[in-house]
Amino acid sequence: MLTLEEAQQALIHAVRRTTRQETVPLDRAVGRFTAKELRARVDNPAFDNSAMDGYAVATADLITKNFVLPLAGESSCGDAPQTLRPGTTMRIFTGAPVPHGADAVVMQEDIKQSREQIVFPRTVQPGQYIRRQGEDFRAGELLYAAGRLLTPFDIALLSSAGVAEVSVYAQARVLVVATGNELISPGKSLAPGQIYESNRLATLLLLRQLGVEAVDGGTVRDDPAALRALLAASTDFDFIITSGGASVGDHDLVKQAFAEIGKIEFWKVRVKPGKPIAFGHVGSRTHFFALPGNPVSSLVTFKLFVEPALIAWHHGTAQRSELPATAANSFRRHAGRTEFLRGRVHVEGRRLMATALTGQGSHMLAALRETTVLIRVEADSQGFAAGDSVLVTPLTLAFS
Repeated sequence: MLTLEEAQQALIHAVRRTTRQETVPLDRAVGRFTAKELRARVDNPAFDNSAMDGYAVATADLITKNFVLPLAGESSCGDAPQTLRPGTTMRIFTGAPVPHGADAVVMQEDIKQSREQIVFPRTVQPGQYIRRQGEDFRAGELLYAAGRLLTPFDIALLSSAGVAEVSVYAQARVLVVATGNELISPGKSLAPGQIYESNRLATLLLLRQLGVEAVDGGTVRDDPAALRALLAASTDFDFIITSGGASVGDHDLVKQAFAEIGKIEFWKVRVKPGKPIAFGHVGSRTHFFALPGNPVSSLVTFKLFVEPALIAWHHGTAQRSELPATAANSFRRHAGRTEFLRGRVHVEGRRLMATALTGQGSHMLAALRETTVLIRVEADSQGFAAGDSVLVTPLTLAFS
C-alpha cells in the first residue's frame, strides 16, 4: 500500500497533460489556466502622477520664494502632462499627471491659501506624493507564467496592463458518477435499505470551482455490465470520477470494471479517511478516479488526489498549503495511516488555535458545518494533546 506522498507523486507523474488551447477575452478568463506567459503591454503607472489632491511644486522654487508661490493652472485626471511655469505652483488631483518641472506634490491639508498665493510648509521633500511611471511594472515585464489559474484579482492586473485576451488551456471534461444499489436522489421517498446520494453533487460543485466542464453522469447500480458499458462509452472525457465501489467487498465493482477496460496505476493509499481509492487510465485520453463511497472519504480524497491531478492536467502546480497551529483539544488514535481530521480554527492572542471536531467517522457529515481546515496527523503519530503544535490545511486552493 502506498503512502500519501508516494501516491501523490505517482499521480502527478501519470497525469497526461493537455495540449488543447484556446483564446478567450479577459472577461471570460476567470477560472481558466494560462497556456502562455502573459506580459505587460504598458507601464504602470503609465506616467508620473499625483498620489494626493494638492499642489505640484518644484522644491527649488520653494526655497528661493520663501515657501510662498502663486497659483498658475490645474492638472486633472485625463489631462495631458503640462509644464509648470517657473516660480509657480499648480493645483493637482489624485491620479493626474505631474507637470513637467515639478518634483513634489504637497497635499492640500498642509497648505495655507491667501488669495492667489499658496503658503507651503518648510518640510517638503523632493519626490513626495508622486507615483513614478513604471514603479509597479514595466511594459514587457512577465506577469504570469503558463499554468496559472486566473482569479478576479489577476484579471484586474491584466486589464491594467493592457491585456485584452488570454491563451488558456481547454477546460477538462469530467464525468461524475455515483454507484450503488442503495442510492436515490433527494426529494424521493426512502425505501427500507436506501440512502440519499450526496457525493455526486459535492464532487460536481468542487469541480466547477476548479473551472472544469463537469458533467453529471447520474447514479449507476452495482451491475458489472452496466458499469463496463458506461466506462467504455465515456472515453471522450478527460476524467471519470466515481464514488463507491473502490473497496474490497463482493459488490465493490468499479475497480474491477476499470481493471477490465483500463489500467490501474494504484489502488489503496495509507490515508484516513479514504484508503480505498483507485486511480488509472482508460484508453489514451481518459483518467479515472474511483473514490470511496463514504461521504467524508470522498471529499478528502478529492482534495488530496483529484484536485492536484486536475491542476497538473492544466499545467499548473498545486501547492501544499499548511499552516502551523496550536491544538485546542486532544486527539488520540492508533498509529498507522496519515489522517486528516475535520477541524475549525480561531485566533487566540497571536496564536492560531485548531480544534478537532467531534464526529470524525467517514460516514459522518454533521461536523462539516463547522469545518474550516483539515488537521494532519502523521502516520507514525498516536495523536496530539492540547497545546501541541499541529499542521492545518485550509479548505481553499493555492497555485503557482
